[in-house]
Amino acid sequence: MARVFALTGLVLGAALPACAPAHAEDWKLDARLTTAIGAMNENSADVPAADGLLADGSLALTRTDILSNGLQLTWRGEVRLERDAPSRPAFSGVLGNCPPASAGCPAVADGSGFRSPISPATGLSAYGDRVDEGAFATLEGASLSVAGPWGEGMAGFDSGVATRLDARAPTVLAAVSAFSPTLDPTGLVTVRARNDVTGPSFKVGYMTPRLLGLRLGASYAPEANLRGADFDANLDGPGLARADLKNVWEGAASFARNFSSAGLRLRAALTTTKATSSSDFAGFGDYSAWGAGLELEKGGWSTGFRWLSSDNAWRAGHAGYQAWEAGLVHQGEKWRIGVEGGRARDKLTLTEGSTWLIGASRKVNDHADVGLAWTSAGADLPVSDLSGFRHTNARNDGLILELSVRN
Repeated sequence: MARVFALTGLVLGAALPACAPAHAEDWKLDARLTTAIGAMNENSADVPAADGLLADGSLALTRTDILSNGLQLTWRGEVRLERDAPSRPAFSGVLGNCPPASAGCPAVADGSGFRSPISPATGLSAYGDRVDEGAFATLEGASLSVAGPWGEGMAGFDSGVATRLDARAPTVLAAVSAFSPTLDPTGLVTVRARNDVTGPSFKVGYMTPRLLGLRLGASYAPEANLRGADFDANLDGPGLARADLKNVWEGAASFARNFSSAGLRLRAALTTTKATSSSDFAGFGDYSAWGAGLELEKGGWSTGFRWLSSDNAWRAGHAGYQAWEAGLVHQGEKWRIGVEGGRARDKLTLTEGSTWLIGASRKVNDHADVGLAWTSAGADLPVSDLSGFRHTNARNDGLILELSVRN
């Protein structure tokens, strides 16, 4: 940790000579609340859909100071309150019923016996105590960024550059999605092509200016140890084994270009994550992941694709995770309609799943949107019982109503 604070001092100290602010804005508060409820058809009792009302609320404070030398300081803080699928808060959790001591089930052993490994890419495992959690609060941001003609440096609790510079598929609704969802009424989405294993864990980072459409960035987190609202980088529990990732480096290259004559906007990104494992379980080792994304916009139409390939930090064999996400959306003056879908395969947890969603949302006014969608999530999950190891097909689908309000 001392090395991190030294690096933070270099990043910020070099950018903050003794200058008084030439211009300072008041603190700006952004408040948002999204609620969702689903009428779901559960085809498998082993994987329950979310019960009742789901909600994601955010309070974000930002302030920008411009120094007399032209440097721009941005202070940011954010907290979120969320109630997701009780069995899978923050996406992470248990999917499957495959005890690690059973033949064929995912397992890693130490002196205390067999345990079920957790995928560091998704936070999912094939066995463990079922989570049953209500609302919870998370710290999503407490950071300072310094921007100038040389680029932008950041230090604090916030997202890394693989998220900041990413390109991704558009979504129809505000929080419910077929991939990397904020809220998951199905309780069964396995698709997460977001190249992020740290969540809002403490990190430092730097991004170059955007030159000829190209921007590069790198960030460093000493450890992935903080739970976020959309991903739990610190999931643990009885019978589980985690990778305990340390020294997490993220890199990203982003290209953005507007082709005015064709009315086309393009954005593409390539991301990577490298980390070491401090796990006591010999099956885990260094972590590596690569991601790519593409966005296209023309008129009121937007489409996009994102892909992730991760080795799950697994050194006991080939047990990687791969996922892709895609979407097509049309944005009108009041209406937003579209379709989205994704697919994922995890060889570590022996899980394979896909999700799709079709829906529409309408802008009620400047402060509210309401959306309606049909979604279907399915997965082949590993189970072990008296008949031995096998896979079972689980599927939850149904109608989703979502309301989003903001200040």
